[in-house]
Amino acid sequence: MNRKVERRMMTVMGIWQIIDGLVTILYFGFYKLAPLSGKMGAQVSEQAIQSLNSSMFTLTCTFGSLLIGLGIFNLVTVKRYLKDGQRAKKFGLLFLGQGLFSYFVLDIPSMLIGIVTGVVYFAKNKALKQAGLIKKQVGLEQE
Repeated sequence: MNRKVERRMMTVMGIWQIIDGLVTILYFGFYKLAPLSGKMGAQVSEQAIQSLNSSMFTLTCTFGSLLIGLGIFNLVTVKRYLKDGQRAKKFGLLFLGQGLFSYFVLDIPSMLIGIVTGVVYFAKNKALKQAGLIKKQVGLEQE
């Protein structure tokens, strides 16, 4: 049984997480926390240094980096390890775990894609297992 659906869904999730991480860092980290008060000269550079060293900026950039890292991890996992016909439970648990993580950080698109992909993965595992049992039973009857 091929894993084309799971690969496509996890590729979309990986791309979405990379875009989401970049938006988090660029928009919420630099634009929202940057000095946009209209002050001139030394006050602007002083305020910029304070905002770049703030804990909110650090938290925002760390969270954005985490999202980018998860997106890259998903793309690598899909490309290298998610093969047709394999029945490893670890990938289904990984997809469901990422969906649960996305639920807690309120990333609704990633949550939906992760949970749906995990459920589809486990359903195909069940079908592969039953197909293997049927083949074994048919093979025994023919002998």
